[in-house]
Amino acid sequence: MGFTPLEGQAPDKYESQAGVVIAVVTLCLAVATTAVGLRSYSRATLIRQFGMDDWAAIVALLLAMGSGGMVASNTIYGHGRHIEVVDMSIFWKYMRTFYTSIVLYNGSLTAIKITFLLQYWRILGTPQMRKVVMIAGVIVALWSISQLLVVIFTCVPIHRFWLPETPGTCIPNLPFWYINAAGNIVTDIIVFVVPLPALSKLNLKKNQKVALISIFCLGFFTCAISVIRIQYLKLTADTTWDNVASSLWSVGELCSGITCACLPTLRPLVAKIFPSMNSTNDSYGSYHKSSGRDGAAPSKNKRSRNETASTRSIIYPEDVELQSDDRSDKEVRVDRLENHAQYGSAMNKLKLGLKPSVTTEIKVGTPGPTSTGPMPSSQWPSRGIEVKHDLVVTKEGY
Repeated sequence: MGFTPLEGQAPDKYESQAGVVIAVVTLCLAVATTAVGLRSYSRATLIRQFGMDDWAAIVALLLAMGSGGMVASNTIYGHGRHIEVVDMSIFWKYMRTFYTSIVLYNGSLTAIKITFLLQYWRILGTPQMRKVVMIAGVIVALWSISQLLVVIFTCVPIHRFWLPETPGTCIPNLPFWYINAAGNIVTDIIVFVVPLPALSKLNLKKNQKVALISIFCLGFFTCAISVIRIQYLKLTADTTWDNVASSLWSVGELCSGITCACLPTLRPLVAKIFPSMNSTNDSYGSYHKSSGRDGAAPSKNKRSRNETASTRSIIYPEDVELQSDDRSDKEVRVDRLENHAQYGSAMNKLKLGLKPSVTTEIKVGTPGPTSTGPMPSSQWPSRGIEVKHDLVVTKEGY
């Protein structure tokens, strides 16, 4: 909408930050949307393991879009302009949109934290770590739900927030906004610290471990944005102008959190685009393709090692899942699978009631004649131990 200069007012009163608001919101949401889109493609299409944490990321993005959309659309009602030149007959619309953006902001923050925790629940699948994740989840849930309720019912009745002449009461913006920001930073730190002890204990090379931990530590960048945002929470009477900085930092905080939650899941996509990253030197972990027989003849050892090295594949950071035996409660490493297709096939067989079992046959061989007569030394079997593993799938009850 246009604003007509009033007589006697300084020209700088008509400066506008509306363009900056729209540009920053658009850029931040574009980055977050791209991250979630790539995450969804990687998880649903490449490895076919789309889970609850992926749905939570989508919900967080939708809420962030809503909050960012409210911030950008509020420029229609004067956001980014000095309050002296804002049409006060529509100022209540500005405050109503502002209220909606705050509610959606807190909802998106909650969904982002849930995304991280569900991701940890899947990745760090040991009983000990799941207890830690559960405790962190309870703390985050209690705090987030309480803050969401306080934000929604800041004023009673609710519409008193944008219609101050309505009889009722409202919670003062300060110190509530400071308490809300401080609590969010504390819960963010709790969420980002949870996986570090488990990741530091993984049996990986030093550079691999550092790379993996660094990816998960990117979430602390969101904490830094939250800290910066605090200094912009105090608003003067020039609300429509002062609120630009705090609203943009809020949108940036949401998009940063969403992007950081998605980065650890993008390794399969990166490896697909850049096959050279499938080397064992820079992978977070690896497994080798096997025909089911180990301990080949000495004459073939060198060849076997070369074949193993050339056929190694990556186990991505989101698949570094430490699983436990429900009966013995013992921590074990994730099964070495030839590929994700075999994993899906095995799961389907389990769902159909097929019971897998493993038969191990160990043969200790020494050279010597056969029952049919002497054998030339060149045809004698190799010395050593031969181990053969056979996987048998049977129907339950058979």
